Amino acid sequence: MAYAVGHPAFQAYARRGSVRASAGQDPAEGWAAARNWPDGTVHGLCVVLRSRGRTLGVATFLRMPARRPFDRADADYAEEVAARVAAALDLAGAAGV
Repeated sequence: MAYAVGHPAFQAYARRGSVRASAGQDPAEGWAAARNWPDGTVHGLCVVLRSRGRTLGVATFLRMPARRPFDRADADYAEEVAARVAAALDLAGAAGV
C-alpha cells in the first residue's frame, strides 16, 4: 500500500513510537481517503512493530465517528500489543515459519 509523505504510519516508523491522528474539522471522507483508510474513519492510531532493535512494520487502529478519539492510554495499550505481535513475528521468522 502506498502512503503519502507525512502519513501517520510513516511518522510512527520515523519516531519508533505511536502517532494519533483525528479528522478534527476536516470532512471525514476526504480525511480518510487521503490516508488510504476506510470511508468514515475519523480517528487513527499507528504504532511501530519493533523487535530486537529492528522495525518490522506498523500496525494501524482505526475508529469511526461514534467512538471517541484515541488517548494516551489507548496508545500505551496499542504499543504493548504491538511489542508482543512484533516479538511473535520475529520468533516465527527465526523459526522459519
